[in-house]
Amino acid sequence: MPTTDRVQIEPLFYTRQKREPARRQAPLYKCIFATGSPMGFGTFILLSLFYAVIGVRVVGQLLRSWRPTFDHRFTMQDRALVDQSAFFILLPVSVALHELGHAVAVWSFGGQVVDFGYYLFAGFVSYDPRFFTDVQRILVALAGPLVSVVLGLAAIAYVFLRQPPMRSAFNELLLQFAALSIINAIVFYPLLDVFSGLGGDWSQMYQGGVPALSALIFAGHVGLLGFGIWAFRNDAVQARLAALTGLPKGAHRGYMGGVRQSERSFPTSSSEEELRLREAAQRVASGWPCPVELSTQPQGHANGGGVALRWTGQRDGDSRGILARGTHTGGLEIWGTTPSDASRQPERLLTLTTVPDADDLTLTLRLAMEDVERRSAPRAS
Repeated sequence: MPTTDRVQIEPLFYTRQKREPARRQAPLYKCIFATGSPMGFGTFILLSLFYAVIGVRVVGQLLRSWRPTFDHRFTMQDRALVDQSAFFILLPVSVALHELGHAVAVWSFGGQVVDFGYYLFAGFVSYDPRFFTDVQRILVALAGPLVSVVLGLAAIAYVFLRQPPMRSAFNELLLQFAALSIINAIVFYPLLDVFSGLGGDWSQMYQGGVPALSALIFAGHVGLLGFGIWAFRNDAVQARLAALTGLPKGAHRGYMGGVRQSERSFPTSSSEEELRLREAAQRVASGWPCPVELSTQPQGHANGGGVALRWTGQRDGDSRGILARGTHTGGLEIWGTTPSDASRQPERLLTLTTVPDADDLTLTLRLAMEDVERRSAPRAS
């Protein structure tokens, strides 16, 4: 037994006052990538530094190709670089915030962080637990994984709820990060903690001496796993993901993110041009002086995929609208309906040979709506 004030070893430190080990918070991301005993943390630091070297290359590649990667044409090569960026750029931020979550929990209970380590893909927080209750120790252990899960859920919510949607590349970046953050936190880390005897966060949560609190955490853990499996197997959710990330036909997203080819397809998935059209339509609708009803027609519709915008004139109270839909040749047609010809087929206002980018398309739709509005104005007798 050491007789010095504190001799730190993994994952324990000793104090002269008690002469008994006091547990340190085992790092979430350290355990994810560790392959042996927690005493081998030095080896894992080297592995993290190796990842960091690869990450520098990814950052350089991303800076050199930022514009083509995040433009409206999202290729499979762009997707591969974005997925790597989620791992090598965003995940280290999540690691830091994970460990900060432990530290904030310690401070909130009046404790003191006695040691802290951060290695981009690994980290740890040490504190003296002698003055903490069992409940407080469990909550300190919970704080890190909770931060990882909240970060992932926040990224998913932002992608799903943002109006108008972001470009496919940005959505892919956040969704891939969310998959990595959440799955590491609730799948890989608990498995490694339990089967390797790391004595990490999940062991402390489930063996912390407060069965009721451990059961509550377990219920939340199982609920997250069940929801994730349901979302992955639900065609409507997958179709929404496919639309937001420009997923090519005949491909599906794996459990850890990324894209793989398969026979599984989603009938409501959209092309890149259709997503661009929806984004432009939502922009125009949000800036129009009166409420606009926006409806979409997916690919395969009888009249072709596209968007329809309808509104009511403020002067006459009559309905009018435009319809923008893609052509089989990759172009775009814009049709208009005015009160005078509401009972007839819409009139074609414009035909484009290609679908422009979102900014030009927004302007084009706005001008088409103004054209319909002018045509709808009562003529002086």
